[in-house]
Amino acid sequence: MSLRVLFLAGLFSFAAGTTLLSSPQQAHAARCEAQINTALERMSVPQSDVKSVRVMRRSKGAKSGSNYTYDAWVRLNSCSGYFMVQMTKSCMVMDSYTTGDCDFSGMTNY
Repeated sequence: MSLRVLFLAGLFSFAAGTTLLSSPQQAHAARCEAQINTALERMSVPQSDVKSVRVMRRSKGAKSGSNYTYDAWVRLNSCSGYFMVQMTKSCMVMDSYTTGDCDFSGMTNY
């Protein structure tokens, strides 16, 4: 299954403290696909290792309608944690890290 299909399917997923993306936000988040792919490529993660991708909007502060960021939760086949990509609302990557047993040399792991 291609990352694009997994990515678009992940747009409809959400977790506690996040907002389910509405149609305009889905379109905006879909534009972040290239930045997520670039982050994966920088860590030499092959597309075949990507199990799923969830993109969630995280609201910030009192003006949450205009002040938010996106988090991409990338589940990999090779480990049970996540490869995380934190982005601005314009898809600029602010940070990336791993969780659980997903551990890449030179990347912070939580």
